[in-house]
Amino acid sequence: MCKVFYDRGLVIEVNNLKFLFDPKMNADFNSANLVLVSHGHKDHISGLVEASRGMRVGASRITHEITRLVREKREKKVLENIIYLEREFGIKTEEFSIEAYDAGHCMGSMQFKIDTGEHLIGYTGDINFCESVTERKADVMDCDVLVIEATFGSEEYVFPDREELNAEILDYVERNVSNGIPVILTGYSLGKCQELTRLISKGLGYDVLVSGQIFDFNNIFERYKSGLGKYLQIDSEEGKEVIEEGGGVILLPQFRLTKDAPDRLAKNFNLSTLPNIAVCTGWAINRSFFFAMQQAYNVDAAFPLSSHADFNQLLEYVAAVEPSQVYTTFGNPVNLAKQIRKKLKINAQPVVNRMQQTLDIYTVDQEPQIGTKPDNQEI
Repeated sequence: MCKVFYDRGLVIEVNNLKFLFDPKMNADFNSANLVLVSHGHKDHISGLVEASRGMRVGASRITHEITRLVREKREKKVLENIIYLEREFGIKTEEFSIEAYDAGHCMGSMQFKIDTGEHLIGYTGDINFCESVTERKADVMDCDVLVIEATFGSEEYVFPDREELNAEILDYVERNVSNGIPVILTGYSLGKCQELTRLISKGLGYDVLVSGQIFDFNNIFERYKSGLGKYLQIDSEEGKEVIEEGGGVILLPQFRLTKDAPDRLAKNFNLSTLPNIAVCTGWAINRSFFFAMQQAYNVDAAFPLSSHADFNQLLEYVAAVEPSQVYTTFGNPVNLAKQIRKKLKINAQPVVNRMQQTLDIYTVDQEPQIGTKPDNQEI
């Protein structure tokens, strides 16, 4: 029997084994056979940032590097008992084996498949099911039980073609810069801003000026993956010179937006002209989001550039996997489960919190189709 539920992270219990995915603060690390982390976004590594250094954690090299960076900045000792999980190899014990698959979400993002001999269980974390300028499309896992994110699991979230959207962003940037108007683009420091760095630097040849955190993540990306073009830390001497000359495009994390953002950011960076600010996020597909951001921060534009699969892509991914049981997590899990049952005729249920006494914990007890495994790493 397989149980899937929330308990300060996503928990899968099967055959007296317990796996904890993307743990939160104060998660119960000690009772898990293995902790697995899908990628380095704050809401997925928050538990690792404060965890004791001896915890056994499986993740990609990039995610471990991001965790190390965050822990060091908080004066925490680095994790000692780490396991590297990549597309080329997984891990194997007498009781289970685990394979890692690319999730396409951000650098280092992985999906995991657990093989217990009785069950093949896949966990996606966050995925993107289309290629971007920095990430490949998510791999399709062959599993019988699938646990999938539902961030944009509602029909209203269908994104435009990626290449067309990239062209719109480049046109917006070039139009403003050619008219002498500074441009500030905001998005997640990890993932979105590596994509924007490459898009602008390679697509337009402009200098890209980034915050310290984005600079660190860009460096990690280039160490482990490939070049992003020219980018400078915004408060470096070279970065300040570019601003004084009226050049460059600024990338900032979205949390840097405040009331009267153009005025405040112009003062912060000594811009001679008020900038136009554009927000890059999947939520921008909803026009009410743009109006809310406009009212709150006086932004000029919003582009639905997302590192998540949209509604259609989530259904496409499930259809490609062909599991017999699906669990939907986060975002819009109830609606996505309903649509999977309706459109794909696959049994699907939203994951519930262990503490919700009014709802049953969904379980599945069935014979999966066991596939062949590649060579695995012993632990």
